Amino acid sequence: MTQRAFMNCALRSLPVLALLLLPGCALFEEGASLSNFHTVVLDPGHGGYDNGAKAVRGLPEKMLTLDVARRVKPLLEARGYHVVMTRTTDVFIPLGTRTAISNSRSDAAFVSIHFNSASRRAANGVETYYYNPRSAPLARNILNEIATCYGSHSRGTKYARYYVLHHNQRPATLLELGFVSNAQENNLLQNPSVRQRLAEKIATGISRGHGGRAPVATSGG
Repeated sequence: MTQRAFMNCALRSLPVLALLLLPGCALFEEGASLSNFHTVVLDPGHGGYDNGAKAVRGLPEKMLTLDVARRVKPLLEARGYHVVMTRTTDVFIPLGTRTAISNSRSDAAFVSIHFNSASRRAANGVETYYYNPRSAPLARNILNEIATCYGSHSRGTKYARYYVLHHNQRPATLLELGFVSNAQENNLLQNPSVRQRLAEKIATGISRGHGGRAPVATSGG
């Protein structure tokens, strides 16, 4: 191999080396995929002193996320999944603890639930995020279900380096279920029946890769 060829090969290897050497960069574990997760970690965003987005009126984001997660849990359990929630009450859970709950289970997928806010009050729509490309199908499956379930629209599935995605070794997605800063959208999201509809669609999206029901549980996790 010539010196020029060696240098070209070394340069092509830099992105891989960076992933291996950078601290805090979660590598997607072999075997963690959409085809085999049996546990779903539901992560209601914010909590405690962290209110999250302030709604035009009504419940703040931290309570809306908790309410939706509580609604999703029994729907997934009815489909055969084991469900773990990062919080079940109005308390603050550090981001590192949230990802540790997911990473400690070899058969888990992680779904973080949020509502959006923007200074431009007309902003609206739902969107989902992923960090590792192998998590993108999970994000897309959920978005396809929730996109128009209460009259909103899709803002797409997007890449992001959010902590709970970047530090997750499991299939992981973060959901933004609408803008509580938008008066019209917030008015709908404050309605429990709309949140129930969202929960049903989220559960359907999570299970879509498995034909609607959880796969057979694997050992460990």
